[in-house]
Amino acid sequence: MEKIDWNRVKTTIKKWKPGDYVRQISVVVIGILITFAGSNLITNCSEKRDIQSTMLLIKEELKRNKQQFEYIVSEFSEDERLSTLLVENNMNCRAISEDSLKQFNRIMGHIRSYSYTRNALDILKNSMLMQKISDKEFLLSLSEIYETLEGFKLSMNGYYDMKDAVVTPFHLSLTDEQTDQLCEGGYDTWDLYLSDKAVRNFLRIPQGYFTSGYRKRIEQKIDKMIEAIEEKYGSI
Repeated sequence: MEKIDWNRVKTTIKKWKPGDYVRQISVVVIGILITFAGSNLITNCSEKRDIQSTMLLIKEELKRNKQQFEYIVSEFSEDERLSTLLVENNMNCRAISEDSLKQFNRIMGHIRSYSYTRNALDILKNSMLMQKISDKEFLLSLSEIYETLEGFKLSMNGYYDMKDAVVTPFHLSLTDEQTDQLCEGGYDTWDLYLSDKAVRNFLRIPQGYFTSGYRKRIEQKIDKMIEAIEEKYGSI
């Protein structure tokens, strides 16, 4: 390596005028500023890409959650239809077409469970990225969607827990002859179900379990959030 000739450096510096010092210092300062600016620009671009990637993961997660939501709503709607039919006919199954009753032949054994995922949201919350998103109203709406799904989960699973607690002991108490009778699905089947006080009272519940429009509003909220994410962060 070539040695620095310090005597030459000193001679050069001594020949500088005051303006030369300013120019040299300015060059160094500008170089430092450019370096910092470039570094910040790279960091900001990287953060934006990470935020976008995470938001697109959340969007896909919401789509899957919507599918699970639609499935359990469809399942519950069968219980709701049966309950409405019975209540409208004062719990008298023989006032209903036997063919209509047979459509619900297996429904009392349907015990379901609803779940949703929030892994993508947790990735956002547990990272530093959330602090970099300036639209706090957007973040609040996003959190509220998951809170709404949690509330629905508690309500839906509460219903099926109640159904299980009523129907399982009833089924276990039946004789072989009565079990065979349930498989027919006609008037005799529903006479047997309605003869049990707990089952009879339970069958009144589904038709009024949720308030009007509640499930539709949840679906609309999910759709609106998916659209908002696509508008802000694009789509995959």
